[in-house]
Amino acid sequence: MIFTETLTYDDIKKNLTKDDVIAIIGCSSCARMSGTGGEKQMKDLAMQLRGEGFNVKEGFSINTVCTPKVLQAKLDPKVNTVITLSCSAGTSNATQIFAEYKVVSGCSDVGLMTANKNEGTVKVAMPYDNYKETKGNTYKMFTGELVNKDGEVEK
Repeated sequence: MIFTETLTYDDIKKNLTKDDVIAIIGCSSCARMSGTGGEKQMKDLAMQLRGEGFNVKEGFSINTVCTPKVLQAKLDPKVNTVITLSCSAGTSNATQIFAEYKVVSGCSDVGLMTANKNEGTVKVAMPYDNYKETKGNTYKMFTGELVNKDGEVEK
């Protein structure tokens, strides 16, 4: 599984224009467990964008955006832009499947993670080069909040 972090709102927004008609596609697998791609994150981003006058038409939560299941998303004909809340494999897949659309990534890959269902946490096991300092970091499942050694969420 791939642990992701959400890009800043400004990093996402700089790739959009007011002429874009947007669909948000969130991953219900790795990104959701990382706290970056679930329904809440999709709704939060849509509300923020709408609040600034962007035209967010729809959103889909798909089990694994990195697989052909993303084909299940039947986009409104007016949509011309897709924001993915997924790992880079999901964004790459969406770029191939929705080749006629502008595809904007909303997440960055941190590294490979393991999950501990009993503790409700995920741990970065093998970070990618830009995130080496995150090795061994533990995060609360579904929110991505950093958890300290006592099992408490860091403030």
